[in-house]
Amino acid sequence: MIAHVTGRGFAFALSLPSHPPLTTVVSRKSNGRNKEYFFDHHEPSVEKEFPRLANGVHRKDKIFSSVLDHLQSVLRSTFLPTIRGSYDGGQKSQLTLLMESGYLPFILFDNLQDLTTSLRSVLATQRILEGVGVGRSGATALSATLNFLIRDGCGMVASLLFTSLAASSFRRNIKRWKYFADIMVDIGITLEIVAPSLLATQFSGWFLPLLCMGNVCKALCGVAAGATGGALQMFWAIKLTGSEDGISEVSAKNGAQRTVMGGMGLILAGLTASWLDKIDGANSNRGIRKKGLWIGLYCGLTFLHLVCNWRSLKLVTLDWLNGWRLHRVVDDFLASIDEMSNDCGEDISCSNPSEVSTWEPIFFVPELHSKQSHLSRYPIRLGVSFNQFAKLSRAPSSTLKSIMTTKRTSSKDNYILKVGHTNKQLEKNRCILVSFLSECSNKEKAKAYLHACLVGRALVLVSAPNGEQNNKPVVHDEREIIRQAEEIGQREINVLWPIFERSASKAGWKLDKTEFSTYGYEICLE
Repeated sequence: MIAHVTGRGFAFALSLPSHPPLTTVVSRKSNGRNKEYFFDHHEPSVEKEFPRLANGVHRKDKIFSSVLDHLQSVLRSTFLPTIRGSYDGGQKSQLTLLMESGYLPFILFDNLQDLTTSLRSVLATQRILEGVGVGRSGATALSATLNFLIRDGCGMVASLLFTSLAASSFRRNIKRWKYFADIMVDIGITLEIVAPSLLATQFSGWFLPLLCMGNVCKALCGVAAGATGGALQMFWAIKLTGSEDGISEVSAKNGAQRTVMGGMGLILAGLTASWLDKIDGANSNRGIRKKGLWIGLYCGLTFLHLVCNWRSLKLVTLDWLNGWRLHRVVDDFLASIDEMSNDCGEDISCSNPSEVSTWEPIFFVPELHSKQSHLSRYPIRLGVSFNQFAKLSRAPSSTLKSIMTTKRTSSKDNYILKVGHTNKQLEKNRCILVSFLSECSNKEKAKAYLHACLVGRALVLVSAPNGEQNNKPVVHDEREIIRQAEEIGQREINVLWPIFERSASKAGWKLDKTEFSTYGYEICLE
């Protein structure tokens, strides 16, 4: 549209934006249902009942949808969370978006493993009831009650002790603790199934101890699975809705999914137990066949349980750094630095969450660091107390006081770092000490780790036994080695930290959520 305006001796043309004619209005519902209304341009008035465009055919709008559409809507609103604010211009349905986000494959494997647990739990309960005397003429209600009381009491005590010891580390290792919980429930169910088999042998006295150990394992599973389950639900809530506000919906619908899986597990377990019970065990061949079927079924369900849990955890790509992920990302970053020239002005690529998730271990096993690692070969002690810092660094009191005075007047780097020694053999027992001030943020803790790695690399460079490094003579005095290494580390962290911060953020890491294991101390200046 062009509007011509004339004034005193001048004229100009004003171009107003034009919009395409309105043809269709799309109504979207949170459960994924869409309705499209078509405006007929040939009609002079739009106040009549509008025809609706459905499947390419014009028809009058109906009050109720088809039975199939209504059923799909109910199922989606009951079991699947809603992706808000991401409709891709109407080209993709909610179901497609849930599949692309990884949520649908995750709940498929997660609910399948839950189904296997329900099946095995019912089979284990049947074996326990047989063990405590159900169906046996000489058994008493009191003995069965005492067995259950002792078993449940051991589980309660174990859950309290485990919570006090491991509660603070659940978030740092969500995947490992989740898989730990799955292994514990497998061990617990196995012990409960094996225990009744010992009653007819000379090891009958082990029935109650094995029963208690099985319940202890299941109690550990309950604590770890409950803690990590909430963290995983928060992860999906943020990924699907963009904020933590969706945690209630994700949690509620996860509960609905588990309710259905639990019901299916009860039905299938009842049918399986009835089928196995119909196999007559009087004949020795049939008895062996029954036992073989039972063991094969249990082993198959246990294997399926572990595989489904492993697959579901591999679909979770956490975007914050714990100890292992920070170690991997920093190692890749320093490897890229070493491969480049001395010019670090350009951005350096950093491993993204999806790449790191592929290699992240889900077992609690010792980590074997490669000899080609670009990190410090000396141990890094993070979060040590100031007493330990002063003792192992062997720095004079005046030096320590100067460091703390500088930290009080400066807001830069809310941590202190020095090279220390664990015993008198100085060169062989070096370590890098880091103490965090109470004001130290999660991002600064990540910086402290990178700083410690750079100091460790500098120690190797300065004290290398093979000739000269970078045309500089090898230093043999330990104090001079430490001084030079700390100076090199400080220069490098000033240059590399902004690059690392920019590269990590670009790759998708949230440095302000970094959390890893430390000695747990924070120092305050009073």
